[in-house]
Amino acid sequence: MTQASTSSGPSTKQTGASNGLIIGRVFGAPVVLAWSWFVAAIIITVLFAPWVSNVRPDLGIASWAVAFAYAVFLFASVFLHEFAHAVAGTAVGQRVAAIELNIWGGFTRFEPKIEEDPKRAASTSFIISIVGPIINLALAGIGWLAMSAFEQSSVGWLLLIAVTFANAALGIINLLPGIPLDGGWAIQALIWRGTRSQYLGTLIAAWIGRIIAAGFVFWALIPPLLRGERPDLVTVLWMSAIAFMLWFSAGDSVTHAKRARRMETYDLRAVIQPAIAATHDSSIEQTLSFADSLNMGPTVIIVVLNERGLPYGFLDRHAASQVPIGAQQQETIAAYARPFGGWIGVPEDITAPHLLESLTHRPKASYCMVMRGSTLTGVIDLQEFFDELLAD
Repeated sequence: MTQASTSSGPSTKQTGASNGLIIGRVFGAPVVLAWSWFVAAIIITVLFAPWVSNVRPDLGIASWAVAFAYAVFLFASVFLHEFAHAVAGTAVGQRVAAIELNIWGGFTRFEPKIEEDPKRAASTSFIISIVGPIINLALAGIGWLAMSAFEQSSVGWLLLIAVTFANAALGIINLLPGIPLDGGWAIQALIWRGTRSQYLGTLIAAWIGRIIAAGFVFWALIPPLLRGERPDLVTVLWMSAIAFMLWFSAGDSVTHAKRARRMETYDLRAVIQPAIAATHDSSIEQTLSFADSLNMGPTVIIVVLNERGLPYGFLDRHAASQVPIGAQQQETIAAYARPFGGWIGVPEDITAPHLLESLTHRPKASYCMVMRGSTLTGVIDLQEFFDELLAD
């Protein structure tokens, strides 16, 4: 799966992956082996070992090593799937944030990139989405051709046939046209390109994804019952787990699409607080008099600049105004500045999507300094911005 962000909504994990082992880097981005992968490896080994023992009873306990090797080769195939997404994304100008391998397979996450042309953005998303399953089908084809080079029932043949059919299954399932599968993102991109509505494409593809999720459970239960057989418990549990993941991932995609649509039309003026800048060595009297002369009211924020002329704190106007009138000429505002955390400067005409993209490069920023040329005109409390943007 891939999570390409050519026009991305806010996400708490937009530029990273889950906790786990960093086993390498691709295009500068970490390749993370999530802790859940080890759970998946154990499950695959337990399920595959009996088949190996049945075909090759002479292997004995070594059948477990063969089964574990299959788990490793399977996830190597998943990595190549995700690597294909990363290569395609990089080729069309995206920047890879992380590749993760986990219990569900894996995903490739890209950093947000604002693409002004919806058709180009949709085409980019389609290309990135479709290459992963194609790689799996290509690996299945190569494996099928290579099987003739191994003696039937040999360890190499057993691993090759298992990986071949697994890649075929990965390719076919991922081409199903429902989010969060790659085929779903491809369908979303086609609808997006045709209608110029990313939200509509996501909504349709997500509901198809939910239908597919229900289909997995149906497939595990109904055919055996129609044959008068009892459904296999392991199959039902596994298909139900996959369906659960698909259903709720599709729902999350719709939620993010709604937020992205809200972001596209969001008026930043709703959270911009008027502000002026003053150097740290300015007197209290001089600063307060200038602020009052602007007739911007008592809510205007006074940003204190350090020795290098960079913002570092807000003036506590209440505390400064309590200084006796006679002393306000000598006292500087530096003593009454409340330092703030990280910040980012943006032009006055910036849009919400572009602000969000800028924040990916300064993830620890707490405030945004709004500039008209070189003049400070306002401040955005980024927590307030996200609260407004993410409100359901």
